[in-house]
Amino acid sequence: MGFPYTDNADPALPGIVETAYGLYPGLDAFSGEYDAQDYCDWVEQSNGDPLPAPLAVYIRDSGRDTAEPVGSDGVIPAAVPRAIEQEVRLQGALFDADRPVQQLICTGNIAAAWTDDQLYALVSAIQASFTLGQAQTGWCACLGATGISEARLRLLQVLGFLKIRFALYQDDVRDAATSHRALENIEALAGLARRLGMRQIMVDLFYSATANALTPARLESFVHNVRPELVRLVEKKPEALSGARASQRDGYADRLATLDYENIGLDWFVCPGDQRRRPALSRQLHWSVLGYTDMPSPDVVGIGPGAVSTIGEFYSRNEHRWQAYTSLVNQNLIPTVRGLELESDDSLRREIMTMMLTDACIDIRAIEDKWGIHFDQFFSPEINQLSRFQKAGSVIIETDSIRILARGRRELRELCEAFDRRIRLAASGNAPSFA
Repeated sequence: MGFPYTDNADPALPGIVETAYGLYPGLDAFSGEYDAQDYCDWVEQSNGDPLPAPLAVYIRDSGRDTAEPVGSDGVIPAAVPRAIEQEVRLQGALFDADRPVQQLICTGNIAAAWTDDQLYALVSAIQASFTLGQAQTGWCACLGATGISEARLRLLQVLGFLKIRFALYQDDVRDAATSHRALENIEALAGLARRLGMRQIMVDLFYSATANALTPARLESFVHNVRPELVRLVEKKPEALSGARASQRDGYADRLATLDYENIGLDWFVCPGDQRRRPALSRQLHWSVLGYTDMPSPDVVGIGPGAVSTIGEFYSRNEHRWQAYTSLVNQNLIPTVRGLELESDDSLRREIMTMMLTDACIDIRAIEDKWGIHFDQFFSPEINQLSRFQKAGSVIIETDSIRILARGRRELRELCEAFDRRIRLAASGNAPSFA
């Protein structure tokens, strides 16, 4: 399958990456024929563009298949941060000085589990290796719901992280009491973040696992207390969303709507006044491997084991095993081990999926003018599939456009799937094989 539709389709990607929609084609299409030299060639080509793409960086230190070496005391060995710092230096050397980093995201255990000295060293490496945008306003630290001290939150603010993303994971909702404590902890930390002057708070809520604790009424009080700019409702298996869980999701969505939050897509709810809401309404919202953004077509640099980068029409992935990853960076080698150059058909279909996610509309005339195709003929099988969505009230098919009424994660996943040529080839047994 070329498109990772479920959260567990790619266990190596960090939580910040929208695993269900961040890439088309997906990781299954990546080939070992592409390596670090191909990655460097694409970076050089991107540097040479008359108007280089905006630059975003995300750093991850853990993943469910990276076999991260954690000591018996739960402390991350010093070799882990040192290896990631070295890749920061190697990556920074590839990009021209006139390409400032406009977005930086730290995922995994970095913001919560690294020591103060390790965090200072990482930020110093970033500052020395990359040109940074004004005032570091795009720096985001991803945290869980528990185990974060006030001192750590203050340190993140001092280091320049002005955005915080909390997550209420399934481990935090084993029972009602645990869930309540996790919610209260986020509320307390969010209050401190506001007092420290942090500019944006985001929250991920696994709603199927929080049925006993996160009632619609508790969600409303939580939102009032935290006032997050963005709330994401997450179902572990969106393809299984039906019955009671579908009703539960709708109840949460309805309650957020009464609080004047808008579903911009994929069950991301944006509060009034947030800067992302206006672009959504004016059709200037964009999409990247990092999710919704106001940056058009950014080059995304992934740093750390298993991290994915997208440079122009090239995707790459780092070595995901810690020992092999560390060996490469210690030899001053970019740890890219797999990649994919997009075909024209891939880029076309990715553009259509992006329109559905950001604009809630497929502009047929714009696609025809840009790609030189007759939409109805080229996408005849896809339009036939969309007819059932039209009957269900999810889309409206018109002469010049296809309007997308659905904004939920499951519905958008299915609509994107309708335009996935690779999944149809795989189903028919004609899918290309990759090394």
